[in-house]
Amino acid sequence: MNMASVKVAVRVRPFNQREIDLNSSCIVEVEDKKTRLINHKVNTIEGGENRERIKDFTFDYSYWSHRDSDRHFAPQEQIYEDLGTDVVSNALQGYNACVFAYGQTGS
Repeated sequence: MNMASVKVAVRVRPFNQREIDLNSSCIVEVEDKKTRLINHKVNTIEGGENRERIKDFTFDYSYWSHRDSDRHFAPQEQIYEDLGTDVVSNALQGYNACVFAYGQTGS
């Protein structure tokens, strides 16, 4: 049994209708545990100051649920298997368990 006290996961959601209507582009990429943010507005040198165009973050889990047609799409069932089963199992065994989910406003 995995008794890690905290697991951190990030999930890239599909665009909402407002984002679709605005012809938004996705600035997030996911590969294994790595989540990459790409700032398309930053030039290599901006005002004489170097700014990072790409920022990488590593989490316990990084899920791609932006487009279900993509090869690495993570369905709800996978997220439950990876994260939910331990929480439910531990709760049923009498341990305290909590899932804290935070999402972007309006998503």
